[in-house]
Amino acid sequence: MKLIINLKKASLIVFLFLPIALNASTWIYQYKNKETNEKELLIKKGNYPNGKQIESFNDSEIFIRDMDNSVARTSVVNGKIPFDVPYKGSYHIFFKNLYVENEVLHIELSSIRVYNVYGDLQDALVKEVRGKTVGTHYAKEPLADVPFEVILQKPIRKHHINCCLYSGDILPFKIYFKGSIKKDIPLKVYTQKGWTSKINPDSDGIISFEIPRNTYADIKTNKRYTESLLVEANYEENVSGIYNDKEYKKRVYTMTLPFDFHTSPLEYSSQLSGFYVVVGVMLVFSLGIYYYRRKKKKEPKEIWFDEK
Repeated sequence: MKLIINLKKASLIVFLFLPIALNASTWIYQYKNKETNEKELLIKKGNYPNGKQIESFNDSEIFIRDMDNSVARTSVVNGKIPFDVPYKGSYHIFFKNLYVENEVLHIELSSIRVYNVYGDLQDALVKEVRGKTVGTHYAKEPLADVPFEVILQKPIRKHHINCCLYSGDILPFKIYFKGSIKKDIPLKVYTQKGWTSKINPDSDGIISFEIPRNTYADIKTNKRYTESLLVEANYEENVSGIYNDKEYKKRVYTMTLPFDFHTSPLEYSSQLSGFYVVVGVMLVFSLGIYYYRRKKKKEPKEIWFDEK
């Protein structure tokens, strides 16, 4: 299978909205191309989730880590990064972009996990099985090429489905800077529905939150309704230097991770249980009224007339 990361050419519109985008998030957006039936990853920037696709970067790199922790490095070619993924399983994609602006060196970072459903099963059985295990999904070691990284630990689930994330799941994160855990950096959370939060780490450096539930209105016609969220962390380093012949006085690191999640199966069962309870209460109430009226109903009296 060929997985394509599409980084569209920068346009005049991006530069016109540059003042807005300066403090905006940058993340990897995954979708399925209906024409080629292949996954594509776009780089978006803006106020989540309404970012604009961009593709012109000063100095960007892409890293691809497979199930064996082997890392391949690629570069943008004509707005696209084509590469072959021979095995089934989980791959972690990392985006890295550097630029100097207003005497600040910005290090933009983002990561996303992609599962490849294609591949030669005969040659890739072992890797394919490893790709489905929980260990390949979460709590990976920090990538040496990524100086600042937010890493998702094993989620705390309230159900027994391990393939996906659902509302109600608790997501724990750790933040690393140059391979060492940072215990004083908060995490920002943005959801597709507009819910935002800033969460501080605990004494062990773990930042966790529960995925907000979907609204019932969204799942009446589609129980597989999907929402998305973005987590982001920032870190400033008071280090000066020169990058691409431009002088800077400090470094600002930003790391984002996008996630998709579904409505929890527990919500379906709770709705069904609630429906049964309401029907049961109505039935008992109706029967009670019926028997009460029958009991109160008087038997007709017979009147005899003596016609003699």
